[in-house]
Amino acid sequence: MGLFFDQDWFDERLKSAGLTRVSLAQAAGMSVDEVEMVFRDQRELEGREVAAIARMLRVEPREVANRSGAADPEDFGDVTRQSPIREAEPQFVVTREVIGGLHERMDRLERLIEMVIAKLDRR
Repeated sequence: MGLFFDQDWFDERLKSAGLTRVSLAQAAGMSVDEVEMVFRDQRELEGREVAAIARMLRVEPREVANRSGAADPEDFGDVTRQSPIREAEPQFVVTREVIGGLHERMDRLERLIEMVIAKLDRR
């Protein structure tokens, strides 16, 4: 697990490029929840994600790896030099974090629906 995530650096880079964390998630093949976990330093970037973010921000993969607190950039080897991720072949990985994020969203939706039904019942 990374020891340090430079959130300010990433936010500044995204802002200067006119991008958002949502666009970062799309470029890296991650969910928005996964990106938020990375920004909270609760999840480490993988090699392919480092490479995709580096391309998006137009910086070297080593810079992204260092700023994200990812494992030793040398461990990524050729992964950080791959061609861009092809949009025609999205790579989705179901992780515990993704499932946890889905559960949280479902809980919020259920509470919202219960509130709406309670309001309708009062009328």
